Amino acid sequence: LIAIALCCAFATAFAQNNRNQNNVYNAQSNQANNAKGFGGFYTQFGLGYQGFSPSLSSSNYTVGNTTYGGSTQVSNSQSFAGTVTAGYDFPINSGFLLGLGAELSPVKGRSTSVGGATVNGVNIPASSYTVNNTYNFFVSPTFPVDKMTAIYGKVGYSKANVTAGPNLDSLGYTGYSVGLGYKTIVSGNFFAYIEGNYFNYGKVNDSGTAIAPGTSTSYS
Repeated sequence: LIAIALCCAFATAFAQNNRNQNNVYNAQSNQANNAKGFGGFYTQFGLGYQGFSPSLSSSNYTVGNTTYGGSTQVSNSQSFAGTVTAGYDFPINSGFLLGLGAELSPVKGRSTSVGGATVNGVNIPASSYTVNNTYNFFVSPTFPVDKMTAIYGKVGYSKANVTAGPNLDSLGYTGYSVGLGYKTIVSGNFFAYIEGNYFNYGKVNDSGTAIAPGTSTSYS
């Protein structure tokens, strides 16, 4: 299961960064000010777009006592995304911060079809899958460009909770994530951001009784 998400703050995100708009750091270099300006705790809220691209490496259909191997078609899923993130950025030196964070995407995706076949004269209807929510724990290196803007990367561990298969089983996909983003301070402790993320989830198996009496399916 592969997911690609693009998220941005349409409303400014709130960050409780430990910034000081006065001249406390006048004795330090501008570059040091840049790093300290983005350090500390933050929360952010974003809206965007996400797409999921599942693939099936194998599938089997059982009719009566006979099992047939075959290929299974599965459709991609595209939908809006909403993400809530909290994290902390630690200033390492004058031009680099290292952050830790967690984010949740609670918005349920669109139900999309998977499977369906005619095997030995028996029609096995397609079922569906739905991505219910995802969450991600990440490490984020940040590089301030100046006092107002910064670029950052993300590497993390992610999980997607999916309802899928003929019995609408609850499946948990786990994998890794990478991302790249840009943020700029709007005013005081408020900033706007845009970022893109790529998620690659592992493999799970699902099986169960299909809709057609006397048949069953299995996917992986």
